[in-house]
Amino acid sequence: MYFITSKADRESLEIAKNVISLLKEGNLKYAIAKELSIIAHKKELSEIDCEIIIAIGDDGFILKTFRRMGKGQKPIFPIASVQSFLAQANILNFKYYLNLIEKSKYEIFKRSRLVAKFNKTTSPIGLNDIGLFSSKSASLLKYSLVLNEEIFWKDIADGLVTATPTGSTGYSLSAGGPIILEEPNILTLTPISSMEKHSSLIVSDNTKIKITDIGGYKPTLIIDGEVRLPLNTKEVIIEKSPYSANFIIFSKEHQLESKLKKRAIKLDINKLRDLPASSKLIYKLLQYEGNMTQKEIISSSLLPERTVRYALNLLLKKGIITSQPHFSDARQTVYGV
Repeated sequence: MYFITSKADRESLEIAKNVISLLKEGNLKYAIAKELSIIAHKKELSEIDCEIIIAIGDDGFILKTFRRMGKGQKPIFPIASVQSFLAQANILNFKYYLNLIEKSKYEIFKRSRLVAKFNKTTSPIGLNDIGLFSSKSASLLKYSLVLNEEIFWKDIADGLVTATPTGSTGYSLSAGGPIILEEPNILTLTPISSMEKHSSLIVSDNTKIKITDIGGYKPTLIIDGEVRLPLNTKEVIIEKSPYSANFIIFSKEHQLESKLKKRAIKLDINKLRDLPASSKLIYKLLQYEGNMTQKEIISSSLLPERTVRYALNLLLKKGIITSQPHFSDARQTVYGV
């Protein structure tokens, strides 16, 4: 039994309708989230005993779906409606992957999650990270970091981010933290603009992380960059949740480290040497993000439509990129490296 939940934008809902059609063709049981504007058998996630949850949307929606599950550990099959770092499937290949699921040709990959505790309050469970910040922009935060009941450092900074291996490629990375591949039993703590020049720290995921002596303008916890919890205390404990995030995965080449390797690939300068800057930018964008439609390229590159169209034609003529029809919309073309 499948449970389908989707972001409410047009692209995601269109994919959801296609998924439902495929499930109907295969006489497979399913239900959809009550809030979706689709005519189908509707249920609350808590009301149904499903084997797999299909979450359709962007990374933010996938993270939100895991938070909504709380302690639930049903495996999620994410389908991206826009460029996504967490999802393997997209509009072009989800039919193929659904067939693999029906043939049981998949694995369950468990990812660590985090939870914060303060004043007898337990936060929602985060998959990426939990950040501690001042609620006022450009306002410094003062705190002490205590690990296993011993003070490790004192700091004045813009904030502190505790990240899982999954979250190590998000805010933590942009703040100078390390990339953690696979799923080792570790967490990273990365101070943001530390006045004491503290660097990112890697600790075992069974470490008791306590942040004390918290001072600043209305300190706030931020879960996965979305959920904000005001702190009315000077102490918070952050720890690994006993409830993992379970992903449906299919092959090594589609896992997270593969996407990271794509980000590290160097441009072939000889191929691009005589092309305009717009073509070089789009080539790099496709190499970094994966397959995209012209509309997505325009949105991501901020280039005018005419410029994007011209640059794509040049790249196609030189055989640098490929094109293929859109899976569900014949009016669109999907470009890739």
